[in-house]
Amino acid sequence: MTFSSCLTEEDSHLVLDSSVVINLLATGQPAAILRALAMPAVVTDNVVREIKRGAMSGRPEVNLLNDLISNKIVREGQLDGQPLQMFFELVSGSASESLGDGEAATLAFASSNCGFAVIDEKKATRLSANRFGSLRLATTIDILAHDAVRSALGHATLAEATIQALRLARMQVREHQFDWVVDLIGAENVAACPSLNRLATHRAKRSQEKIAS
Repeated sequence: MTFSSCLTEEDSHLVLDSSVVINLLATGQPAAILRALAMPAVVTDNVVREIKRGAMSGRPEVNLLNDLISNKIVREGQLDGQPLQMFFELVSGSASESLGDGEAATLAFASSNCGFAVIDEKKATRLSANRFGSLRLATTIDILAHDAVRSALGHATLAEATIQALRLARMQVREHQFDWVVDLIGAENVAACPSLNRLATHRAKRSQEKIAS
């Protein structure tokens, strides 16, 4: 099955989780990518704080994110009222049924503002389906695979940007996105991308088990 981006509604806005922001920054092309989408992009103040905490460990993302905010490519949003209550509920409870601050804030803000929550973590996706059945979800790969982004960057630049996100940020790839990513970056680059290589190994092992059975 051919993968295509789920982002098709140009009037929607995107609420970006921390890992998605880090992925986009790692591409080296965050401004070009987000401008090409022509969809308003929001990061919650919780996400900004998470990325600032990473900067204390020597990571460079906070300055790059500040540039996106100051250039009005990304808007910073805050939770209050009902979204804030949703946030507290999502960060409470057992480890298997709760989320980190950035993920919880992203889901709460998107749910309350009729936007796409762009989030890569599988647990957050599962909890979102349980809690917000109608909330629209997207991933970093959905952004990169959007027709407008592919057209704006061109194949070579998009491939290099994707490799950088995979190598530097260890961007997650869902199984149904795997073939599209490999076609884009080339099979020879899979081994250099840890998250993609793990998925490739898992797929190969599963294929061998099917043959053996």
